Amino acid sequence: MKPVRVILAVGILTGIGGAKAADQGAELAARIVAQLGQVPERARHFQEHREIAALDRPLVTTGTLTFRKPDFLEKTTITPRLEDMTIQGDRVSIRRGDGPVHVIMLDQSPELSVLATTLRAPLSGDSQALRHYYTLSASGDLGHWTLLLSPVDQEAARYVRNVTLAGRNNVVDSVRVVLRNGDRQMLVIDP
Repeated sequence: MKPVRVILAVGILTGIGGAKAADQGAELAARIVAQLGQVPERARHFQEHREIAALDRPLVTTGTLTFRKPDFLEKTTITPRLEDMTIQGDRVSIRRGDGPVHVIMLDQSPELSVLATTLRAPLSGDSQALRHYYTLSASGDLGHWTLLLSPVDQEAARYVRNVTLAGRNNVVDSVRVVLRNGDRQMLVIDP
């Protein structure tokens, strides 16, 4: 076989292998999201590290995450100061300390809408909602997995560079968000 034909054949076979691996990653991602959606309610402690360009050191917070199907997510921050953020339906409620509750409708804040979908859709098992904003791929297996969300929607791409969820079985252990501006957020969820 001539060298050009060999190179062409290897290129075609590599392309086929790459497409097959991508299909397997997308199939695994769908299975992971479906598996996560089997749990109707969760409540777990978290520690969050935010690396923000304007700060000299990471901002570290701790608290509790609570999720109830189909769309209730509450993040109660205990340290360094009390804050409660609740996302339910199409509204976000935020209360800092004993202050007043501020309500934001998701259709008025595209950034919060992307965030709400990013956090709630995997837990509710809603691959379709995730695919509105992201391409889904995964590695590992259903027992120990990593799920990568890469923006395909222009609105999501304005805010998010990528999201990585890692977990085991139907449990999310961590969520890492890299924002378009380079800021990073790592949420580690206690077992």
